[in-house]
Amino acid sequence: MKLYSGKGDLGTTDNFRKQVSKNDELIHFLGDLDELNCYLGLVKALVSSEGQEQNPVCVIIETIQKNITKIMANVTVANNSDGDFLSENDIKKLEQEIDLISQTIPKQKHFVLPGKSITEAHIQVTRAITRRVERSFFAVNKNRKLDPQIGVYLNRLSDYLFVLSICVD
Repeated sequence: MKLYSGKGDLGTTDNFRKQVSKNDELIHFLGDLDELNCYLGLVKALVSSEGQEQNPVCVIIETIQKNITKIMANVTVANNSDGDFLSENDIKKLEQEIDLISQTIPKQKHFVLPGKSITEAHIQVTRAITRRVERSFFAVNKNRKLDPQIGVYLNRLSDYLFVLSICVD
C-alpha cells in the first residue's frame, strides 16, 4: 500500500468522503489542532525528561492530547452536533488544575516574557498556538455550528498552559 495517493496535488483533500479545498476554514482548523497536538507532545517529552516517569503533568497533557484528537474526529464528521465527545467534566478538570497550580505561583504583576527555560518557552509557544486554534475555531463556528464546548475547552487550555509555564523551572 502506498502512503501517498496524489489526490491532493491539485489543492483539494478528502474530508469525510467529500473533496474540499485545502484552503477551507475547517481544514485550517484541523491543521491548527494537529499542530497543537504535536506541540503538546513536545511539552510532554520535555517535562517527562526532567523528572519521574509518571509525571502528573505528563498524564494531564496526554489527556489533553486525547481530547484534541476527539475534537478533530468530531469536527471532521458531517454531523458534529453530538456533544458527548467532550464533557463539562473535561473543562472542570482543566479548571481544577489551573486552580491548583495558581495556588503555588506568585501573583503576576508584569507581562511574562517567555524564555526563562527551554521547557517554559515551549509551553509558551504551545499556549500561543492554542490561542490561534481558538480563533480558528470561532472563525469556523461562524459558518458551521460546532460544539461550543470546544471553544470553552480551548480557552481553558490556554489558561492552563499559561500557569504551567510560570511554575516550571
